Amino acid sequence: MRIVESWSTKQFKTTIYAMERWHIVEFEAGPMKQAYKFMKDSHPSVSNIKDALTEPFLAEVYATFEKMYLNLKGNS
Repeated sequence: MRIVESWSTKQFKTTIYAMERWHIVEFEAGPMKQAYKFMKDSHPSVSNIKDALTEPFLAEVYATFEKMYLNLKGNS
């Protein structure tokens, strides 16, 4: 697995990894991490991956982080 691209926004850090059959997109926010796998057959390039990271998709990623944070704080 190798890092193809990485960038940060005020909400989270995004890293795209390449594997033989998959691209893995990893989002990090504080102590939490989410990862999504995209088949290279349907998303062969980084450009295709970025096209899939639409505003509604990223809003759901952020909402999931909020739920994860509440869960983490509730169990601390």
